[in-house]
Amino acid sequence: MNKIEREDIYIISRHSNLTEQEITELLKEDVFNDRSAWEKFLRLFFIVLGIGFTVAGIVFFFAYNWADLHKFVKIGLAEGLIIATTVLVLIPGIHISVRNIILTGAAVLVGVLFAVFGQIYQTGADAYDFFLAWTVFITLWVLVSNYAPLWLLYLILINTTLLMYADQVAEDWSGVFVCTLLFMVNGAALLISILQSRYINKVAVPLWFSNIVALAAATFATAGVVFWIFDEV
Repeated sequence: MNKIEREDIYIISRHSNLTEQEITELLKEDVFNDRSAWEKFLRLFFIVLGIGFTVAGIVFFFAYNWADLHKFVKIGLAEGLIIATTVLVLIPGIHISVRNIILTGAAVLVGVLFAVFGQIYQTGADAYDFFLAWTVFITLWVLVSNYAPLWLLYLILINTTLLMYADQVAEDWSGVFVCTLLFMVNGAALLISILQSRYINKVAVPLWFSNIVALAAATFATAGVVFWIFDEV
């Protein structure tokens, strides 16, 4: 049986003779978070906060000490941090949620590595190459972990890659075509997440993830309509 939601209890309260105390007990049992839930939330929150500050500190470290570091030291530090975080993920006994959070931090560090490499050697490559490489190199981690925040980062990178490619390479693409393409990408991601959650593997996709992807799809659809209107004027 599925868990009773807040709305279900409100409907029951309006169409039953349950007392206020009984309704309160139902809310406490099935809706309100208990102490263990808050402890879990705070534990994950501080882990995310710590990893976020660590990654930000690494980025600012490279920015502040850029001129004083040898190029091999720069690349070595970035690669060493990726290896260290990846090894942490493989350590047995770590909770799966903590592993996924650490893996997300490692995925961000992959972007830092490519940024450092591009700044050192000034390859002259277009910006979309950077985001495309970042996307490709974390694909396996995204598929294996099946972690919603990492999937969100992956979708952001895909969208950014397509936007950069349209701006720097495919200059003949119209605004309507670009928005339509991005709408299809995000719409497909939303459809897959819904099907996966309901029919395929019964995987619980967080509601916030579906809402963000749906918002992105709706935004690009609206932008495409606006481009089309102005093109017709």
